[in-house]
Amino acid sequence: MATTPLPVLVAGAGPTGLVLGLTLLQNGIRVRIVDKDPNRHPGQRGAGLQPRTQEIFRFLGVIDDVLAKALSIRSLLEYKMPGGKEVLRIAELAPIEPTTPTTPYPNAKLLGQYNTEAILRSHIERLGGTVEYGTELHSFEQHPDRVDATLVTKIGDTEKTETVACHYLVGSDGAKGVVRRQLGLSFLGETRVEGWALIGLVQVQGLGTDHFYQWGAVAEGGLIVMPTERPSYFSFIFTGHLDPSTLLADEDALRQALYKRIERDDLVFGEFEAVSLYRPNIRMVDKFGEGRIFVAGDAAHVHSPAGGQGLNSSVQDAFNLAWKLVLVERGLAAPSLLATYTEERLPVIAAMLQKSTVLLDAMQKADTAGWKRGGDLRQLGVNYRWSSIVVDERTPKPEGPESVNPYGSGTDGSLRAGDRAPDAPGLVPVHGGEATSLFSMFRPDHHTVLLFNVPTQEAEPIVEVVKSYPTDLVNTVSIFPQGTSDSEVVGRPGLSFVDRDGHAFAGYQLSPEKPAVVIVRPDGVVGGIVYGSDGLKKYFGAIFSAEA
Repeated sequence: MATTPLPVLVAGAGPTGLVLGLTLLQNGIRVRIVDKDPNRHPGQRGAGLQPRTQEIFRFLGVIDDVLAKALSIRSLLEYKMPGGKEVLRIAELAPIEPTTPTTPYPNAKLLGQYNTEAILRSHIERLGGTVEYGTELHSFEQHPDRVDATLVTKIGDTEKTETVACHYLVGSDGAKGVVRRQLGLSFLGETRVEGWALIGLVQVQGLGTDHFYQWGAVAEGGLIVMPTERPSYFSFIFTGHLDPSTLLADEDALRQALYKRIERDDLVFGEFEAVSLYRPNIRMVDKFGEGRIFVAGDAAHVHSPAGGQGLNSSVQDAFNLAWKLVLVERGLAAPSLLATYTEERLPVIAAMLQKSTVLLDAMQKADTAGWKRGGDLRQLGVNYRWSSIVVDERTPKPEGPESVNPYGSGTDGSLRAGDRAPDAPGLVPVHGGEATSLFSMFRPDHHTVLLFNVPTQEAEPIVEVVKSYPTDLVNTVSIFPQGTSDSEVVGRPGLSFVDRDGHAFAGYQLSPEKPAVVIVRPDGVVGGIVYGSDGLKKYFGAIFSAEA
């Protein structure tokens, strides 16, 4: 057994585990990431990247790589049957939203999960981390001070077994993974025996890449084909009344079934990749962890891919948990902080399952509403307003998640503690330099304390409170309204900016006449809206506490 326990062991190297691992590494926390699949190639599943996920990728420093490969969401062409060539209808999947000062990434993008994983993995490797494919978490034992995990690595025809001691274990190992099952967490919900689908990739000649395409209703046996970032390759969803095991075992049979479905000979189906059987499984845990062991992503919740919420919710799981693990592992926060992972994410996931299931039911009934992909599905309204660790001196905090829409903070016209922190461009440094934005300041390795037009005499005690916390974990930024002169900000410590275009004050719904302090968490969530040092102490007192 290792004499020095590993800080964090992550089982499962999908987007969930990779986002978690990358965030920990960016915070200087050692992490080991293992995955039992020796040749991970999940194809195109998990391809929809919602706006909130793109923002998280911005904070992690990977967004440029993602957007360089990603495609935009297309409209859906449904063909009239029989015949398969005449367009029956055109369905807009999501209205194209304009970029705004608060929302720089307003529209979902398409990127195959394989490419998303490759990008995240490359950034992990730049920080000296690795992903160990072909290494499986076999079992574990939890102790008061550690978790002993047994790992099995296949090397040719032999197996190497080792026991790794770690402070924390995170299972991002999928719905059939070891962690949730051995931890004994419930997985309540339903498995629908009807409504199977084959999903995968297929080469297609003769089809453009400007649309999604559909032949036949999903419930009656249909084919949906969607372009990917790989030239000539399309992802597909195929339903029907044939024996799926036969189609899985025989590519020629599958190819002929597709031809029979579309009833046209001008398209050529070529090679298949990553073909698998999908049955609707709608389940979630009743808590996201026990002791030193946590679950995230598909290990915690499975559901219909309708609406493109799965990977995106999983990424938010990881991003929510990571910064809390960092503070606890560094001895700066009490282990009780980790309980807020379940407190915050559970209501969000419950709401998400309801939304994705409504879309699935609509798709199976050939209802066009099943293809709508805008609104709340962008996940910009996901919030934690009820959380025990957010502090709001402007708006009374709800007593619990049952009195708030966990998906809807972006639609009620107000900004509260627990909401997504909006962007604001046009911030000009008071001492000279190029304009910047709030999103350029938010990172997963620190809190950002925004002082909105706080006078010098009131700012001094606030700055003193901030100085009492680790300097590398809290950044202080002063933001002054349009028209502020240099003489008014002389001697202000830290970063100081003038809100040249008024976007920051407008986005955070603040008036220059009423100074306020906004605390933005490492996961890009507003942790606090307060009016002085007492509110700041109340927020950080619940975060930076090493008391048991």
